[in-house]
Amino acid sequence: MNNSYAGESRRRRGALRGGLPAQPSAALDPLIIGLLAAAASLCRAGRPSFWYDEAATISASYSRSLGELWRMLSNVDAVHGLYYLLMHGWFQIFPPTEFWSRVPSGLAVGGAAAGVVVLGKQFSSRTVAVASGVVCAILPRSTWAGIEARPYAASMMAAVWLTVLLVAAARRNNAWVWLAYGIAQVISVVLDVYLVLLLLAHFGFVCAFLRSRTVLVRFAVTSFLSGCAVLPFLVEAAGQVHQISWVAPIGHRTIEDVAVQQYFERSPPFAILSALVVVAAIVLWRRTSMTEADRQLLTLAVAWLAIPTAVIVIWSALIHPIYTPRYLSFTAPAMALVLGVCIGALAAKPWAAVAIVALFAVAATPNYIRVQTNPYAKYGMDYSQVADLITAKAAPGDCLLVNDTVTFMPAPMRPLMAARPDAYRKLIDLTLWQRATDRNEVFDTNLIPEVVAKPLSHCGVVWIITEADKSMPAHEQGAALPPGPRYGATPAFAVPHDLGFRLVERWQFNLVQVVKAQK
Repeated sequence: MNNSYAGESRRRRGALRGGLPAQPSAALDPLIIGLLAAAASLCRAGRPSFWYDEAATISASYSRSLGELWRMLSNVDAVHGLYYLLMHGWFQIFPPTEFWSRVPSGLAVGGAAAGVVVLGKQFSSRTVAVASGVVCAILPRSTWAGIEARPYAASMMAAVWLTVLLVAAARRNNAWVWLAYGIAQVISVVLDVYLVLLLLAHFGFVCAFLRSRTVLVRFAVTSFLSGCAVLPFLVEAAGQVHQISWVAPIGHRTIEDVAVQQYFERSPPFAILSALVVVAAIVLWRRTSMTEADRQLLTLAVAWLAIPTAVIVIWSALIHPIYTPRYLSFTAPAMALVLGVCIGALAAKPWAAVAIVALFAVAATPNYIRVQTNPYAKYGMDYSQVADLITAKAAPGDCLLVNDTVTFMPAPMRPLMAARPDAYRKLIDLTLWQRATDRNEVFDTNLIPEVVAKPLSHCGVVWIITEADKSMPAHEQGAALPPGPRYGATPAFAVPHDLGFRLVERWQFNLVQVVKAQK
């Protein structure tokens, strides 16, 4: 009788755990995979230049006080307020360099991968859980987010652990666990407003597999109360939707964005291998059968990645464009779980799973090295290279003239200085007009060169930052260099030239050139 009861108890647990009890050695799996994921993101994190969005993080979190940050958030960027607050604390300890600014994101990817392992083990085998965690660590969208001083990696981690809490709350059906889930809902949505859509996936999962009336009621009550708590934040965020007016309308490019960019970030080999693994698993399942535990995990993962994506794409098509692949980063762990379940189905032995995961690592490597971690990886931006040059070459008291008229996007030129503000403090900034802190905006504004002719006449040396000219040498030096066709046609050349300045040295970067002029 006792043996029969024990067997029945194991079968009941198996529907949501994948059957076998965890081995003692498996307890460290989340920690090991988390460290691997953090290392994968951070080992080359200091190499790419800062770019426009990361300059916004530095401006908001490093270059202003808490009071100034609060006033800015009441005007713009409220959706990133919690992240900016956390980064403000981070910058009280660590410098705002390229590496240290991205460390929180790399650690967050590690936390997400560890959470994927924990979530996988709540349903399926160790093989599926570990494979899912490793795929999360090396997924191109994950490593991209881990090398980005923005909240996308943190949103991935929040989504994973919020889902872990949902499963724990639904199984235990304990008021304290539901309270923890509700608090996590509030924090997650404030961190990334799009995470409110994850609750739709959670609701679908609860309805499909956890049909207990008390579970449904407690989920509904918890979600309603957390929704009330974040409603003022959602209203404020909706009032600032004009900030993403640059988002492109839904079109043919959206298909590629959803199918490739959203998870595989300019890595066709990884996307192709993923498709092959998924198709092979589907063929196998048609011949055999999927376990109930794997079916539940796969359903949860598919709902997690499909429902938020569908809602945002439909909203963008019918109401207002808000879709861009990086905004759906919080669904990347779901893709890792899908691939992990498929790998588990195809791998009869653990070594086979290791071999498949190794193929994914090989597929991810070219994108990681050549695309994600090259010096101009962030949309071609070269903010860091310019700041390094100014730090090394400019002398205290030299003047600075910023030519804000550029053809590349995102424009204008002022954010370049916001990314590495300390590099420019020793210069006399002639073209600074309004400070961001005075306007409660993210970036300063710029004066046109004609306005600064009088103060410029008192300068001995002026550093001019303007748009790059591909027809000119990468570096040249001389007594009186020609301006080149792009710079020579601008007032930023004409005004110093009329005051007797000669161009004595010039450096070309990817999008920007820096010119040293003196009388």
